[in-house]
Amino acid sequence: MTKLASLLALSLAAFTGACTVTTSESIDPTTLSGMVSGQSWTFVTGSTDGFLSEGQDDFFAVLYPKAYTACGSEPSGPHLIVSIPKAPGDYSMNLSRNMTFADGSANKIATDGRIVVDAVTSTHVTGGLHGTYDLDNEVSGQFDLTICP
Repeated sequence: MTKLASLLALSLAAFTGACTVTTSESIDPTTLSGMVSGQSWTFVTGSTDGFLSEGQDDFFAVLYPKAYTACGSEPSGPHLIVSIPKAPGDYSMNLSRNMTFADGSANKIATDGRIVVDAVTSTHVTGGLHGTYDLDNEVSGQFDLTICP
C-alpha cells in the first residue's frame, strides 16, 4: 500500500509540474515586447486618454505594435490596454490595476505582473512593465507613452 501511495504521489507531482506556468516579474531593459494572442509583438506607439484618466489614480493607456499619430485614430490589431499609475514608483498588478491583451476577438485580462513608472511629465509617462496572462500572452520591457489632453 505504501508503494502504491508513493507511486500515486510521484505521478501527481510529475503531472502538476508539467502544467505549472512559472512567471518572473523582472522587467526587460529593452523595448516592451513578447507575445499577444500567440503572435510576436513589439511596442511602437502608445498613448493615454486624458478624459478617461481624469480623476483616476491611473492612466488609461493603449499600446500598439504599429506607428500612428498618438491622440488620433488608433490602428486595429493586437494591442494592450494598461492601467499605468500616474506617480513614479513600483506597482504590482491586481484586479483594479491590470492589463488587457486585446486582439479584436477576445480580451484577456491579466492581473499577474508589475509596472514601474520612471517619470511622468505633462506630455509623457515612461517606465516598464511585465504582464502575463498565459504562455500566448506575455510581454516585458520599457515604454514611453504620450499623454493626450
